[in-house]
Amino acid sequence: MPGHWATRLGGAVALALLSQAATADVIELRADYWCPFNCDPNSDRPGYMVEIVAEALAMHGHRVNYQTTGWARSLELARTGEIHGVIGTDVDESPDFIFGPPTGRYQESAAFRIGEGQPFDTREAIEGLRVGGILGYDYIEAINEYIAEYTGNIAHVQLMTGDKGLERNLKKLLANRIDLVPEERSVLLYTLDVMGLQGQVEIVPDPEITDLYIGFSPALEISHHYAQDLRDGVARMRENGRYAEILARYGLTE
Repeated sequence: MPGHWATRLGGAVALALLSQAATADVIELRADYWCPFNCDPNSDRPGYMVEIVAEALAMHGHRVNYQTTGWARSLELARTGEIHGVIGTDVDESPDFIFGPPTGRYQESAAFRIGEGQPFDTREAIEGLRVGGILGYDYIEAINEYIAEYTGNIAHVQLMTGDKGLERNLKKLLANRIDLVPEERSVLLYTLDVMGLQGQVEIVPDPEITDLYIGFSPALEISHHYAQDLRDGVARMRENGRYAEILARYGLTE
């Protein structure tokens, strides 16, 4: 994810915002398009993290307004208190943000043809395979090194540009034109579901899992209140099964 910089509002502005009513307010959240975590805000499937945070905070009278904005810009707006928070950050990326409970999970994975799955976290493991990636994307170290060495050599690396890059790579995988498609696990599962290719691709996940959060602005004192309301709402949703229902809408399980 992109790097960040920090700037805080003055205390007077933060206190003024805190003095606003903490219920029946609109919480402004931003992120760049990263489906199924956060998708088209005008869709009936705006993203599972969007749906979870919206329903959890609605239990406390809040309304979420989610819009897509470039990731670096989203972080900047949240850090200065111009918006209330971002969707899909983690503790390492935004250590100064205010967090409720984790509402997403990030896990690097790779798609293979059925029966051909194998480890992909070392150069030795992937040597000789045709890797289908997307130009400009950041993958695990072994994949990044492989792409850096073999870019331009289609016998080893084939990079997509433009829209639908992942979908096109998955079609190439099934057509035996490439051997491995690296991507985040939830993104792969969701894309396969949308394409109607469930069960036709083998997904091998990397063992490391990173929790993802709604990161509330460190410049706004009211962020602590929102984080607590989110924590309470998510706990209720887990208890009544609604959390799992939302994940299932995106072809996911916990």
